[in-house]
Amino acid sequence: MDSFKEQIIKKENTSKDSTLRFLISFAAVALGFAVVMFAIMVMGFLPMALFIAGVIIYGAVYLIQNLNLEYEYIFTNGDLDVDKVIAARSRKHLVTVKVTEATDIGQYNGADNGDRSVVIASAMNSELTDWYLDFKHADLGDTRLIFTPDDDMLRVIRTHLPRTLRSKVNVSEKPAEDFD
Repeated sequence: MDSFKEQIIKKENTSKDSTLRFLISFAAVALGFAVVMFAIMVMGFLPMALFIAGVIIYGAVYLIQNLNLEYEYIFTNGDLDVDKVIAARSRKHLVTVKVTEATDIGQYNGADNGDRSVVIASAMNSELTDWYLDFKHADLGDTRLIFTPDDDMLRVIRTHLPRTLRSKVNVSEKPAEDFD
């Protein structure tokens, strides 16, 4: 039986993201203003200065949009692919996990990750539960994936986990049905 599940989760803005947005905006406005003022003082370079200021503002908008992240989890027959979607215009593959070869799984509480590579693909939302999945990766070595799966994704992952790890995933076998 083939297993397929796809989930897209939007990363929430953190205070670091908000600060970075503010700094980029402030720097772009200040730099654009300085370029225009310099052109006015030098005389005759105003059209070029306005063009440069426009490029600076465009660059700032581009950088700010790149802070809008989504993570896509695609589970296909025991393989979990994790991609980062940047500003809904580009995609970066983060990691592929063979769930059948996982070494540990559980709810993530921010504890120390030890001496291993960490791949963070979490929503950073306090209302959602983050999970970790430990595994051995060919390029990264011992690796921990921190992600935010929904109950449907956890059900599919659980069926492919090694038998010793299945009990660590407490999720009902079937989703609750609405009786209207």
